[in-house]
Amino acid sequence: MKQSAGGTGNRHRVQKWPISSLTGRQHKLVIPAESPDKEFVLLVGASHLRSIVDGIVQMPEGRFSFGAMSTPGACATQLRTEAANAVLPRTPDAVCVMAPSNNLTSSRTITEAGEDFAKLLATACSRWPNVFAMDFPPRLTVDPDYQDMMRQEFRRVAARMDVKYTPLAEYFPFKEFDLWSRDGVHLSDSAGMPILVGSIWNATYMQLVPAEPKPSPVVHRRSTPARRVTPRVIVKGEVAKSPQLDPSKWTVED
Repeated sequence: MKQSAGGTGNRHRVQKWPISSLTGRQHKLVIPAESPDKEFVLLVGASHLRSIVDGIVQMPEGRFSFGAMSTPGACATQLRTEAANAVLPRTPDAVCVMAPSNNLTSSRTITEAGEDFAKLLATACSRWPNVFAMDFPPRLTVDPDYQDMMRQEFRRVAARMDVKYTPLAEYFPFKEFDLWSRDGVHLSDSAGMPILVGSIWNATYMQLVPAEPKPSPVVHRRSTPARRVTPRVIVKGEVAKSPQLDPSKWTVED
């Protein structure tokens, strides 16, 4: 069933950007100043990155320095064109490709959307050495089941290409309307976008920071002390002794 409700959150008034001669769409690329103590990460996507590019919603600070290339309204094919021709002053330490939610309406079939997404990822991987993908935020205006099928297709494509794909839909429950702006498509600046930028930061951390091996937790189980019984009956012959517990041979069950 198609969602019809709009969001209740607020979104900034969009600024007019230059028109790209490659795709005919508004397009903007921002690159942060070089910082030797930070890793440079480039975000590639459509209008969900607009507020980041315009500085209305800030990426979390820390060990990463984020740039963003946003092409509002672009589908996977148009994002691929812009990515193939992007001129960067330096090679990013990682590139995050946002799954193209505009293919929900521009693609004729889910299979076609998956093929176009594969071409987008292939172009990004051919240009930059470290690429990962982020799921698209849900829309209130498109059948949730159809959205799930498309993101499953995108995830299969990424897995086939050995590109990590980070899910996102669970953080945007449809009942929380303040996460979206009134159009039901874009996230609100106050409630929805902070979740998105936090998710991007976390996915970047998982991509760039090696996981330290953690020792297996040892569970210490408390054993019941053996009850001592003093024999009161004298028997003839050898007396069977109770087996002694050797602490050095104790084992711990996992």
